Amino acid sequence: MELRQLRYFVAVAEELHFGKAAQRLAISQPPLSFNIARLEESLGYALLRRSTRAVELTAAGKVFYREACRILSLAEQAQALGGRAARGEAGSLRIGFVGAALLTPMASVLRRFDLERPGLLMTVHELNSFEQIDALQREQIDFGILHPRSIPEGLHAQVLYREPFVCALPASHPLAGRKEIRLRALKDESFVLFPRHFSPEYHDRIIAMCVAAGFTPQVRYEVRANATVASLVAAGFGVAIVPRSVGRVAIDGLQFRPLAGTRVDSELIGAWRGEDHESLIRPLLAEMALQLKEGAS
Repeated sequence: MELRQLRYFVAVAEELHFGKAAQRLAISQPPLSFNIARLEESLGYALLRRSTRAVELTAAGKVFYREACRILSLAEQAQALGGRAARGEAGSLRIGFVGAALLTPMASVLRRFDLERPGLLMTVHELNSFEQIDALQREQIDFGILHPRSIPEGLHAQVLYREPFVCALPASHPLAGRKEIRLRALKDESFVLFPRHFSPEYHDRIIAMCVAAGFTPQVRYEVRANATVASLVAAGFGVAIVPRSVGRVAIDGLQFRPLAGTRVDSELIGAWRGEDHESLIRPLLAEMALQLKEGAS
């Protein structure tokens, strides 16, 4: 039984005339009659009663007509949904992200991407960079937004967003009155930082910045979220080197100052599995490239 045969039968059932049905289908009558006969043969029972004056549906034909209409409608829906998925307008997309991503314009891009595609089921999961790589390999997420790290074979990666690091310090700190701060001026300060096992590349980049300035930072407080880093700094526990977007965290007693004499960027990358979900990921990458501004701008 073929969809074409169902379409032919529905046309005959609605016209109750082979000639009119053939005209409606834009085919000649012989292939129409042949396909109806093949359909009945495959089913093992008659769908139509034919006479020289009329065509009528049998009892089985009336039931089969209703079901054939339903099957054809479902086939049309499947075709339409498949086309939307191929164009990146429908389907499901599971996205992992590090907390820092929500402080950047990336959150707005993801929300817009979701709203513009009513047929898309997008879910988001907060995971650190290591957890996202593991989740990608286990096919638990489809796209990850993470800090740069070694990307295993089989995964693709692309830089999504970059911005400069800045210094976060208490508003009461003597250096808070300066327009810019040289890293060397922080050599005797207590630092608040992510633990290394949580985000090795991020941690090492900040340590390397300080070493390049001539000192090893005294990391006394380790926390997992930038919001917590900001809260501890505001409370006077120490200073921190953070991405500029952390400045969007509104906490009394907290100041952010550019770093003088150095420019090291914080980066967020996108990672995904090969060609998997390509019809959704490619439009998402294009949207991000269009909407996200680099920190240098």
